[in-house]
Amino acid sequence: MGTTTSNENRFSDDKAASEKMSAASDIYEADAVIVGAGAAGLMAAYFLCRNGRKVIVLEKGVSAAVSNFARCGGPAACETRLQEETGAEVTLERMYRHMYEYSRGSVNGKLLRSVLACTGTAVNAMLDLGIGMSLMEDTYGVGFRGRHFFEASGLNRTRPIVSAVEKNGGVFLYKTEGKEVVLSETGCVAGLRVLRRTGEEIFIRTRSVLVCTGGFLGSSEMQMEHFNTKVFPLGNTLSDGSGIRMVQAAGGTMDRNFAVAGNECGAVSAATAGWPFTAAWKNRNEHYGYWLFGGLFVDRNGERFIDEGEIARYPLAVGGEALTRVGKAYAIMDSCYYNACYTEGIRSYLGFPEEWTSGESAEYYNPTPGNQAMHLEKAIAEGWACRADTMDELVDYFGLVHLNATVEKYNQYCTYGADGEFGKDACFLKPVTIPPFYAFEYVPSGWCTLGGLKTDSHLRAVKADNEPIPGLYAAGNDIGSMYSVPYYDNEGASVGLALGSGVLAAREMSEYLKK
Repeated sequence: MGTTTSNENRFSDDKAASEKMSAASDIYEADAVIVGAGAAGLMAAYFLCRNGRKVIVLEKGVSAAVSNFARCGGPAACETRLQEETGAEVTLERMYRHMYEYSRGSVNGKLLRSVLACTGTAVNAMLDLGIGMSLMEDTYGVGFRGRHFFEASGLNRTRPIVSAVEKNGGVFLYKTEGKEVVLSETGCVAGLRVLRRTGEEIFIRTRSVLVCTGGFLGSSEMQMEHFNTKVFPLGNTLSDGSGIRMVQAAGGTMDRNFAVAGNECGAVSAATAGWPFTAAWKNRNEHYGYWLFGGLFVDRNGERFIDEGEIARYPLAVGGEALTRVGKAYAIMDSCYYNACYTEGIRSYLGFPEEWTSGESAEYYNPTPGNQAMHLEKAIAEGWACRADTMDELVDYFGLVHLNATVEKYNQYCTYGADGEFGKDACFLKPVTIPPFYAFEYVPSGWCTLGGLKTDSHLRAVKADNEPIPGLYAAGNDIGSMYSVPYYDNEGASVGLALGSGVLAAREMSEYLKK
């Protein structure tokens, strides 16, 4: 037998559970089972164990260090000790108002506020465990310093939390995934059917299950279902939506919000293979960076589709949504623009505009003279770049049928210093007039997907009639009820909300287990 609780009679001898147990090679018992050892799962396990609950954490990977949490920059949080010590306090009210107004009411407001109220608890707990962080500046000009940047990654980040959970009796089962939530005859959670990578099937008797498997970045099928396009994965592809599907099979329903945390380093091409960044976080092909610069962008018809300056300001949020929505986009420029980017840099060429708050960060991705020729030729050879003496050649190469008309109108806006179509700031308006001309084709890429299951404000998975499923909870990127479309403009929001939802889930599950 596996891990047991000290109170055997808290589990009912339910017929459905008994049938599943008979097929299992081993039977475990726990107060709570957490599926996924990312940000939400680790925080939930930590606080449940501190409350004296017997916890089993399932992780599909070989350790907790495979998660996006182990690799991300750091969380947005409010009312943390680090903010207080730095003299940059961010109140719950301020962060909540900013994010809820940004969402335009599309999220569960009570849930968002409750989760944000737990972010400070999560950050302070990690600081207490020796996980170092520093408070970042306001990169995107949202008006407050919310992001806490991790000083360590991988096992050095996750090990302190895992060790604390294990010290308090928690058990981690790696190379293991949840397969089926088993409900009792009364519709409450009675157990979880689990599959190990060895093929061994386990049954865990439990009254509560938290599903937080990190979204569906690893599932092309779900990407097509919710985005109508594929997203190049920058994050953990073990997050393949199986947790979401498992809750759906138990009667859970989906919320309506689906988004990506876009690539703030630029973009990628359809020819991209492997990790697109160097060890210094430069793009392996420096011509990916033009997606950050707010120039002329067109869709596959050769038509503009957005104020490109907004993409330059908020590449994770607006940029991620814009590119995912069109599926494929093209940066168009002339030789003046192209040459200026690698000789003097984009900000200098634009006149160092003060209104471009994140411009200094974007300038890190300027192409460099030493790599420019080699990277351009590689992009051309791979088929996602074209250099042409006439605009018609670009039209023919990529099939951008309306490009000539678009460029003619755009050049007029540049001449008058006013964008009559999307209202882009004049600082980003540079004409496309001097040959040779260039076009670079980009496809969506993201660190994670955002959105999925619908929960109530207590993180309980709900059925189609909005009634909660007793004992079944969801958190982190597996849920759609607290993530906005586009992704929030304050960086670190994704992992911040995941951490906060883990703390809230632990509180809610503890209360449920008292009944």
